[in-house]
Amino acid sequence: MPDQVTRNNHYVPQWYQRGFLESGQSHLHYLDTSPEQKILPDGRTVPMNAAHRWGPKNCFYEYDLYSTHFGTVVNDEVEKFLFGSIDVRGTKAVRAFAGGDLSAMHDTFQDFFEYLDAQKLRTPKGLDWIKSRYSSLDQLQLMREMQGLRFMHCTMWTEGVREIVSAEESDVKFIVSDHPVTIYNAAAPPTSPECAYPDDPSIEWVGSQTVFVLDANTCLILTHLEYAQAPKSGNLTAPRTHARYRGQSLVRTDAFIRTRKLSRDEITTINHLLKSRARRYLAASNKEWLYPEKSFTGAWQDIAQVLLPRDDLWRFGGEIYVGHADGSTQYQDAFGRTSGAHEYLRRKKRKTGLGPNDFCGCGSGRKFKHCCKDLPSADRPTWDVYGIRERNLMFCHVVQDTLGLKSGKTWDDVRRELSDEQVKRIHEAFASLWPEDTDLSELLPRPRNGTFRAVYLGTSDPRTVEATVLGWLPYFDQVILAHPFINPLRIKPEFSPTKSPSQHRAQTLKNVLLLLLLEPYIRAGYVHLIPDPGDFNSQFGMSALQMAEQRTAGWKPDRKSAGRLEALAKDDHQRLMRQLPESSLRRSMRQHMPEASDAEIDSVIAYMKSELAADPYALLQPIEPGESGAQFLYFKGYSLESAMYLASLTGSAIYTDVEAHWQQLHTHAQQADRAPNTAWTPVVDSLRVVNFPIDMNAQTLYETLQGGRFGSMKAVLRRFVDGVQQSSGAQQPEQIALQFAKAHQAMQGELADMPDALRLVGHVELSVPVRGFERNDVRRLLLTFGRAKSVRPIPFAMLINLEAATAADGYQ
Repeated sequence: MPDQVTRNNHYVPQWYQRGFLESGQSHLHYLDTSPEQKILPDGRTVPMNAAHRWGPKNCFYEYDLYSTHFGTVVNDEVEKFLFGSIDVRGTKAVRAFAGGDLSAMHDTFQDFFEYLDAQKLRTPKGLDWIKSRYSSLDQLQLMREMQGLRFMHCTMWTEGVREIVSAEESDVKFIVSDHPVTIYNAAAPPTSPECAYPDDPSIEWVGSQTVFVLDANTCLILTHLEYAQAPKSGNLTAPRTHARYRGQSLVRTDAFIRTRKLSRDEITTINHLLKSRARRYLAASNKEWLYPEKSFTGAWQDIAQVLLPRDDLWRFGGEIYVGHADGSTQYQDAFGRTSGAHEYLRRKKRKTGLGPNDFCGCGSGRKFKHCCKDLPSADRPTWDVYGIRERNLMFCHVVQDTLGLKSGKTWDDVRRELSDEQVKRIHEAFASLWPEDTDLSELLPRPRNGTFRAVYLGTSDPRTVEATVLGWLPYFDQVILAHPFINPLRIKPEFSPTKSPSQHRAQTLKNVLLLLLLEPYIRAGYVHLIPDPGDFNSQFGMSALQMAEQRTAGWKPDRKSAGRLEALAKDDHQRLMRQLPESSLRRSMRQHMPEASDAEIDSVIAYMKSELAADPYALLQPIEPGESGAQFLYFKGYSLESAMYLASLTGSAIYTDVEAHWQQLHTHAQQADRAPNTAWTPVVDSLRVVNFPIDMNAQTLYETLQGGRFGSMKAVLRRFVDGVQQSSGAQQPEQIALQFAKAHQAMQGELADMPDALRLVGHVELSVPVRGFERNDVRRLLLTFGRAKSVRPIPFAMLINLEAATAADGYQ
């Protein structure tokens, strides 16, 4: 016979409910705090019975809560296989924690916190919380996201103070609610906006405590260490130190406080908390315990006095050092930080009391009134550690100092003298500025009305940066660009620029040249050079890679999309060929051109060497043929997942010049309704015919930016961005379309007064979907690595195309 499909899904497992039954009992008192209403024949409305006496089978379940449907077929694999496995291991773990057997607790430590996280998300309230964080989810997508998010709280929970309190000496015992993993914060009472259903106080907040009743007699309380040590200092809704929802950590599995036996009043206080944060249902072995509000007379803030640990805090905190058999070591502080970056990257003096015209405390280089002034403190980039712009300028300084450019060396000197030691020092400096415990989300620039910011989804390369990034800055306010340097922290020694630097010389030279080109733009705040989060955060990197592999399974980009990369790769190959010793070149030419004379070969070699000398991207150092002289070359750019993650957090649009990226964006980052937003069709059509002059000289371009040229086009683009993000009235698109046409004419006039220069013509294909660009996978990244409170979809994207300028375009 086929297995019976389970459709009554218990979100509080029956085995867990049995922990609240007194000896000899088989039924619980079950309370519905919002009973349904019954309409009587005479029209009166009366509530249904609120209290029942039921066994665990009839409590805390919902029909088809986890079921998925494929036509008429009902699938219960989530219930049977996911929660079936979690509950089997969770049963042992919860009983071990309740019983206090340290050996069993050690063996089931990870299983316990996996169960705890699943229990927080699997309830109707937990599922409603997930749905509130996404634009739309069908049942199958909801189950997928629940599984993808279910480890998000474990790291911070395990790093906190763990106390298990007892009710064994009280005649009142703990109750169980329909949302058993309860969050308390003294600064966020149930009536506060932070606690509006389905929200709870954020676990990352320093004053948030997690309460989980193990059974009728035992309760686990998890408290952030810094709050436990100093409960009366600081802002209770500020993030705890090194808050994160994903990440590895080392903790002591035997560190528990287990000395407190609570009084009747203290247990009633905890029961009041549980009922306050429940969705609808409660259960207990005694009916009277279900009404703690009858006995609790304190204020919401008074609950903290019961929950705070009081003794034995010495068991938690401190630093951990681990030695490995290969001689390597591992370090972690009390908050999971694995480097000392929080010390050497901390601002020496935090700015306070800023005036509107002072430089902003976030390090953006902008005036306070144009940066963080209008943002609440909690929504600003951090002022405590150096920001992205400052780190990039520090890195520029280190690179120039290492290469001797500050002491008079020329670029040809660098090309001639670049050494393994210099390559190593440069990448060590980069790793120190972007360590593994970097919290990128606290450094990123925040969305801002009136600022047109865009993430470039393409390759960071000095040979193309004028055409793809710098040349568009007269029209965009800011561009986010992938950092070209690789981080040695996550690379095997045989490929690492710090362990095997000789094979990174050629790429390091190109990266340095790109950095020098970008430095004035970074300093002025036009360019945000940001590493891919996966370069230093291994959890993000693995998650994004898995998403990318699933997205591209069975897909191959067309040859046209790879054309530019192939051209760049061919250019690299020819450059390396020109660097070969003359003897190797001569031998190779003899093999391929046996009929050539010595004079002809000498002439070709001389020409190749003259090209090499004039090539700013080439080392003036011979390389040996074969493996000993091999160079590790690569292209750096954001994946679709990383680009959307950064664009969402920074309020940016996405633009690309790669057709394959454009196709993937439209295939995988739009909702079911893929229709364009026809309200903006006039703008799309108007922008399509604009010829954007793209200056190919970084120096003259910077002067153009400083002079404010093409400001009329930038102003219209800002109005368009604000209009799309604010979903403005139907008349505005036509007005903006006319403004684009006028701005285009104004550009023509400005060009006539400018000196001749090497330029390209840029064209923009604009895409404005009805619901913007969004992916559930990326939203999951935002929840777990961005700690995003609310993020809007990416409003639009642009495909840029470039062609040579001609007199017909009005350009010389």
